[in-house]
Amino acid sequence: MNKPKGFILQRGTSPIDGNPFVVIMTMSTTNRKTGDMIQVWILRDDVNPVAAVATGEDISVCGDCPHRKQPDGTRSCYVNVGQAPNSIWKAYKRGSYGKLSDLTPEMLQGRKIRWGAYGDPALISPTLFTTINEHSVGHTAYTHQWRAPFAQWARGAMQASCDGLQDYLEASAHGWKTFRVTPKGEQGSHGKQCPATVENSQAQCATCALCEGDKADIWVEAHGTGARYVNQI
Repeated sequence: MNKPKGFILQRGTSPIDGNPFVVIMTMSTTNRKTGDMIQVWILRDDVNPVAAVATGEDISVCGDCPHRKQPDGTRSCYVNVGQAPNSIWKAYKRGSYGKLSDLTPEMLQGRKIRWGAYGDPALISPTLFTTINEHSVGHTAYTHQWRAPFAQWARGAMQASCDGLQDYLEASAHGWKTFRVTPKGEQGSHGKQCPATVENSQAQCATCALCEGDKADIWVEAHGTGARYVNQI
């Protein structure tokens, strides 16, 4: 039997609105910026991600993230849900992924994990997150829910996703390391630029350890198809 290309890590009920979500780990990627990291996706269990964005039901897994689709139809999130998230959700519904019990420590050894390739990883079980990380060589993780009571366990393990100086100052005051998005064409005034986005850099998330939640404040220029909608707050 072939090894599964992914694993269902968790099914749960969103603390944001009470709707069901699923956490899926996929073992390979062609993402140039991240490099060959294990990817973890947080999706609505019962709604296709494309439909969830269209109807606003993505709030279950994205919370109050300002990059969600707005009333005027604009959306600044860099993730195209019609691509990988949609394919992964469909594969999940076809029964293509293994169970958590099929995932072995050997599969994680020597690998880094990208928690939240889509969706907010603060929804994930703290025990699950910590235990899996113990078998990897590092991780990246970002949460827009850093103000929420349910997400406080993630301080020190995830970057607080910030959108403007006020967010940065508030998150820093509460002990979070931050990841701040600046409008396209503008540089951040605090912290370090994401090394993987520096011009002519060969750095990748897989070779960097700055976004593990306890090391540095990082900023990145808005990117992706929605970058033009990112405004400084």
